[in-house]
Order: sequence, then structure tokens, then C-alpha cells
Amino acid sequence: MSRVRSQDTKPELIVRKFLHAHGFRNAGSIRYKLHDKKLPGTPNIALPKYKTVIFVHGKNRPLDS
Repeated sequence: MSRVRSQDTKPELIVRKFLHAHGFRNAGSIRYKLHDKKLPGTPNIALPKYKTVIFVHGKNRPLDS
């Protein structure tokens, strides 16, 4: 159980790379926050400017299993 991660899973990294490629940055003009504990449910990604949160539900295992 110690290897089960709650952050930086492969599906989450794919979503973050997509956002980064489309102009969203963790630090920059259009910011997003990671794992904001102030929000209910602790969303994976929060976009404060747009008042939007993204929950990424995925498993940390290969797709072909």
C-alpha cells in the first residue's frame, strides 16, 4: 500500500501536460494550482481565474493490464 500514490499519477501528468501545451502554466499568466487543500474535495488542478476545478480519476498502472 505504500506505493499507492495520490498525487502525480500518470493520468494527472497527461492532463497537466495538455494544459501546459495550451498556455496554462503553474506559474505564469494563466495559473493553475495543484492539490489545493483549501477547496472541498482537494481537486487535482484548480483554475482560480475561471473558478474551475479538475478532478483526475485514474489508476496508476499500465493501460494494457
